Amino acid sequence: MTQANDQQQRDLIRDRFTRTAEVFGDFAVKERVREAETLARLVGANANDRAADLASGPGTLALRFAKHVRWIVAVDLTPAILQRAQRSAKADAIENLFCALGDARALPFANASLDVVVTSYSLHHIPDPERVIHEMARVLRRGGRAGVLDMLVPEDQRAAERRNRIEVARDPSHTRALPKSELEKLFTNAGIRVTASEIDEHMRSFDHWLHVAGWHRGDSEYIETRRMLEATMQSGEDTGFYPRLMPANENTGDAEPDIELTQTSVFVVGEKS
Repeated sequence: MTQANDQQQRDLIRDRFTRTAEVFGDFAVKERVREAETLARLVGANANDRAADLASGPGTLALRFAKHVRWIVAVDLTPAILQRAQRSAKADAIENLFCALGDARALPFANASLDVVVTSYSLHHIPDPERVIHEMARVLRRGGRAGVLDMLVPEDQRAAERRNRIEVARDPSHTRALPKSELEKLFTNAGIRVTASEIDEHMRSFDHWLHVAGWHRGDSEYIETRRMLEATMQSGEDTGFYPRLMPANENTGDAEPDIELTQTSVFVVGEKS
């Protein structure tokens, strides 16, 4: 990736999460509590741990992990979303959560200085996710634990490509979500032994999915994403979304019914050798 393209991607990420800092922050902090607690359990977070949440967004993981660890640093590229995390920490009287502006691919931590490093729903924004996993390995002490939570695409390459094209239409800062086998390989290549993995599925409303990304009915991004998803419904091509039309809401007078789709996520946890 060229330096110019790298900067362009960073700008896309900052723009997206500055624009949606409140709406995405509200969703992630409130609706992903169960996922954050699941990851905390899988990595065995405890009161002696020095931890970091990479590409932390509004503190999706950090706010929950702070209740389990000695301290945790939330690292993110976007000042607005970090400020959202700081406000949440202050409102909850959390005193062991610290925020740092930074890139998950070049962490501001010394080698072998942390016990736990985690990240959630970030790798699909990063063109070179292997750099993030290698940075996780670098800053972990031997025996330290790494944990990743991210959206999951099918193992079939064509289905995964269709899924990623739809994701990019919804969110231009999306690069590529990975299948489970590839994510686990990144761990292994970085010297992190995979110790646990889990897959989670939950249903999402298309309208809410687009709302969290900052789009509404009538926006060109909404129209194009829906068009692409509906095309797969008509063709029967696999994307892993398994979409189906919802009954029209007569109370709102909407002529176009919402779509229900499946969101599949994966937890991968490992230990540094």
